[in-house]
Amino acid sequence: MASTSTARTQHSAEPSQYQHFIPRLILNNFSYKSSRNGGNRRGNRNGSNQRVDKLLHTIDLSGPKAKIVTTTVARTLGKVDMYRDFAKAENQQALEKQLDHLLESPAGSVIANIRKRFEAGDKEVWITRLERDTLRKFLFIMKYRSSNMHKRFYHESSEDYADDDRERLLEYMREKGFEKPIDVWFGNIKAILELEMDPSGEWMEKIRKRAYPDDAEWFIHHTQGMYMALCTPSEGGDEFLLTENGYGIHEGPVSGQIDPSSGGFTATSYTEYHVFAAISPRLMIVLRSFLLPNPTEDHIQDVREFRQTMYRLTTNTHNDPNKANSILADLPILKARNSYTEFKDGKLVLRNGEDGTHRANHRFCFRFFPIAKDHVDKINGIMLEESYVISTIVFGSRAGARKIIESYLSAPVRGESGFKIVSSRPDDRRLIFLRKLEHVVHQMGSNVVAVYHTRNITPTKQEEVDELIARMMELNPPPGEKSEHMQLYMRLGGSYATVMKDLEQARNMLNMRIKFDVWSQGLNEDFREDIRENIRRIFSQLPVRRVWYYRNMLNMRIKFDVWSQGLNEDFREDIRENIRRIFSQLPVRRVWYYLKHVRNMVLRDRSIEGSVIADGPEDVVAKVSQVIRSKDVARLMFAVVLNQISLANHAGFEIYPEIVSRDLLRSIYRSKEIIFSSAGSICDCGINEVEKKARLLRDKLQSLSYARTFVDLFLPEDAMILHPFWSDEQHTEMHTRFHTRIVFPSLITTLEDEEKVKLEEVLFDIAYPSVAYLSVSKYTILGCIGMETNAVMWGTIGSKDGVSSHRPAVVWLKDEVEVGGQV
Repeated sequence: MASTSTARTQHSAEPSQYQHFIPRLILNNFSYKSSRNGGNRRGNRNGSNQRVDKLLHTIDLSGPKAKIVTTTVARTLGKVDMYRDFAKAENQQALEKQLDHLLESPAGSVIANIRKRFEAGDKEVWITRLERDTLRKFLFIMKYRSSNMHKRFYHESSEDYADDDRERLLEYMREKGFEKPIDVWFGNIKAILELEMDPSGEWMEKIRKRAYPDDAEWFIHHTQGMYMALCTPSEGGDEFLLTENGYGIHEGPVSGQIDPSSGGFTATSYTEYHVFAAISPRLMIVLRSFLLPNPTEDHIQDVREFRQTMYRLTTNTHNDPNKANSILADLPILKARNSYTEFKDGKLVLRNGEDGTHRANHRFCFRFFPIAKDHVDKINGIMLEESYVISTIVFGSRAGARKIIESYLSAPVRGESGFKIVSSRPDDRRLIFLRKLEHVVHQMGSNVVAVYHTRNITPTKQEEVDELIARMMELNPPPGEKSEHMQLYMRLGGSYATVMKDLEQARNMLNMRIKFDVWSQGLNEDFREDIRENIRRIFSQLPVRRVWYYRNMLNMRIKFDVWSQGLNEDFREDIRENIRRIFSQLPVRRVWYYLKHVRNMVLRDRSIEGSVIADGPEDVVAKVSQVIRSKDVARLMFAVVLNQISLANHAGFEIYPEIVSRDLLRSIYRSKEIIFSSAGSICDCGINEVEKKARLLRDKLQSLSYARTFVDLFLPEDAMILHPFWSDEQHTEMHTRFHTRIVFPSLITTLEDEEKVKLEEVLFDIAYPSVAYLSVSKYTILGCIGMETNAVMWGTIGSKDGVSSHRPAVVWLKDEVEVGGQV
């Protein structure tokens, strides 16, 4: 839904509101009541019928020292006008009203019923499918409406948006008529609020069509890729914390890199094994990933193998797959039982009258799982580990909060991958947070001292290179001035806000490629080359998207085929398709950087410039990217750079190589790979004008009369151009390229002449190697070793005036001749 085009600063008579990102229905469960005297009384002077405010125990982390503060429910965990749409002329608070009416009110009823059954001492609670879906929608919106999401979208200009999905989001904004990123956020929340989650699952296609696609997929995964359980501490004095960002926190590995200069951590991959939602100090909703074992389903072989395969794929997206496990894998929870299945002989089967169709009248039974202190401490530890970036923590009781903080601060550190890892910098944010917690718990009467691990960080050679690149890219140029490279980068959708992240991801992509070659040593070379080709194809798919970074995704694709051998092929192809879809989200500017890293690494000792950002054919593609379909820009970049590298590594490359010995026969196979493998067909080059003409010519070439006309013009009688190692399709492709190149200068009228010349060279000399002109003179039959059919003749390819360029051309004679003879 597009917003109006009025300015966001438009004045309105509507009053401002304090709007909660964690609603009252949750805060009330952590509150206690206190009668206030004085001017706020209602009723008579003796204090009867006083107004009762709901208060909260909180830890305020906003100052240099943390302190325990009593706050009101009305003014805790919210922002003024957080969901107000200033672009509207009226009814600017409509979204806040929808959140209350369509989400918080129905979800509040479900949560109140769960809490009622829990406090009554029941062991379980039954809810309907509609109630369960309402709760799942509530849990996602709680994650999506958070202050972090507000920071992600709240920008005065779309140019300030710098998340990984920048290009895709901006394209979506243009398509829908949105002016600012926050309009997308509002639209997505509204779309999910108004969505009816029907039992048949049609809602998934509906939300894909209505909301921003990337976040729609996130919503679907959140509701379909995890199951829900209810947990309570088994020990009476244990409690759960409610942190400002608690509904957006997950348990699972996060991989990334440390900035040596700042100590800051940049995530490159993460896995959500568990997601948490505290609904009271003694009750927690836990969402558990389908990746983890599930005893009620793992007796089914196909289900178990699928889960194990996906788990291996996921862990191998991390820096250290062996450590990418869940610290709560043994959490004693199970999927909810339901009204349409039952256990027979230890297996889950459908009840009589059920056919597997999801129905609105189905009900679900959720147990209240008691969990031991160790698990409670881990969950609270996860909350505290991510609290260094927030300002407020809510707790139920001082005694409970003291136990939680003491346990967290005193817990031993599990090395580099555990909690409480800080840098050696005195201003490290995590270290400051630990000191604040120490101060708070001392106020509670404890004398605990924080135990933590200091990571020693020293600048690496790569960081020094990055600093040099940053200077070369003029990250802080004089006003109004940009380098040529920066102009190209910005044409591809980048900005000063994204350049360093893109450099980092480009290096990760390169590291990925290197890692594969090391990992695959000793495997069949044909198999290795197939995977390299998959890598090239994966990296060339663009543009855009978030979350899944390059190094991790490559490992996923490479290792899947090895792990999944023996599984059903349709099943394997489904997973491959999902992986391909993930890889289709790469920003083109990162591909551009990555290719420069690749060429610099491979050709640093060659005649091609060795600079990390040296000019190359990808720059030509970038400069004329306006005539190339956006989804094909990176693919073409990949083809030209990889072919450029191949050509540099095979200095004697010829389209029609001369075979003078059996040992040199392999050169003709290599030339075939360079000519046809990287870019595909000129008919799919990504430039509409070129594709249209090439397809027309290809169709004509398949006509016998057109082929005979060509033979009559260029070849002697009884001869036609054929290559003994090419298929019919490849012969047609080469002829199509030849004819397309002849007319190329007249095809794209929007480019300058110099741009046309450079693009022609990139297309027909590198990406889609082809000959320019043919002239046939003297032929020497050199023979085709081991071939059963006709002899091979060699001619020359030259200019129109007959000046030879000394490139041999193959002519396949219809009549047999003797090897070594003359024609």
